[in-house]
Amino acid sequence: MIKRILFFFPENPFSNRAGNVTRAKTTLSVLKTLGYQIDLVGVKDIYKEQNDTIEFDKNIVDNLFLISRRPPKKKTSVEYWKHKFLKKTNKYNPALTDYTQHEFEKIFNLKKYDSVIINYEFWAGLIDNLAVTDSLKIIDTHDWITLNEFFKNPAMKIGDRFEAEINNLNKFDRVITISNDENFVFKGFLGNKVVNISPTFPSNFSSDPEKKYDLIFVGSENFFNIKSIQWFFDKVYPLLPEQINILIIGRICKHIEPRKGVELVEFAENLNDYYHKSKISICPMLEGTGIKIKVVEALSFGLPVVGTKRSVDGFSSKNNNGCIITNDPKEFRDSIVSLLENESYYNQIKKEAEIYFESNFSEKLAIEKWKNILKHE
Repeated sequence: MIKRILFFFPENPFSNRAGNVTRAKTTLSVLKTLGYQIDLVGVKDIYKEQNDTIEFDKNIVDNLFLISRRPPKKKTSVEYWKHKFLKKTNKYNPALTDYTQHEFEKIFNLKKYDSVIINYEFWAGLIDNLAVTDSLKIIDTHDWITLNEFFKNPAMKIGDRFEAEINNLNKFDRVITISNDENFVFKGFLGNKVVNISPTFPSNFSSDPEKKYDLIFVGSENFFNIKSIQWFFDKVYPLLPEQINILIIGRICKHIEPRKGVELVEFAENLNDYYHKSKISICPMLEGTGIKIKVVEALSFGLPVVGTKRSVDGFSSKNNNGCIITNDPKEFRDSIVSLLENESYYNQIKKEAEIYFESNFSEKLAIEKWKNILKHE
């Protein structure tokens, strides 16, 4: 009998827009490799806000369902007026309404699902009204949300938010983390139901010496990326050699002014060619939580990474991992120049990147952990 998974991710995981959607897609690929039928649920309003299409890879996902925050606006609709006057508001996620929960419940009741996977703690309420006695309830945290929101709003009531986060996670049978640091925190409160599954990519190592770009940075236009890339261009870029070639990919490009030696690509369907044509990946992150997907992705291509201390958050080892770390702009510049000018040093760091990636982020490791969680036979 084919086993079924109901997988909730609010955005289109096939949009190739940012690290979080890329990771959701790789998780879906792993689950399909294990032989599951997968129904994907997204939020219609978020698809619209992100200009996402409803296209998906039918080799990975069997069916797509979209749920809405509110019913259609019809004066004769009982559901509309019930939602309008009786709707509950979620303190930490306004998009999670009673109608959204009802929509998700209807989809769940269409079939018997062996597992329900919810992405992000602030969507945990989707399972509140489900009769899931026989279904394995799994939440993929992606991030330590309390700390993430604290960076954006230091005045927030940390205790209240963290209590809500732990209570939400405790609704589930398994809690997935992607960072060793966050795994340690959540395990202290929730015990052995917490499982760490690091981000995974196929290895794409290449020894092709022909490179077009010296530096590559891939990022969405989130708060942390904007702050970080501004720091790089304000503090590091003026110190770099004039002939250096820099490639920036993603919606972060909307927040970058044209500069000499900088190529901006707002959207790329496939990043493989760009990574293969690049020598070094940079990750000048100043804030944010959890493993940086862009760093893991760069390591999957065997690229040395020059980054700040936040770049290796969640790594099992802060050294000998293919990353050169500093928060000092001059040292950041010197690290880049040393890699570009010293071939033997470059090859040493490249080799460290490849070994660390294979030991920590291979697809094989992720498959084995998901097998154990889902009790796959």
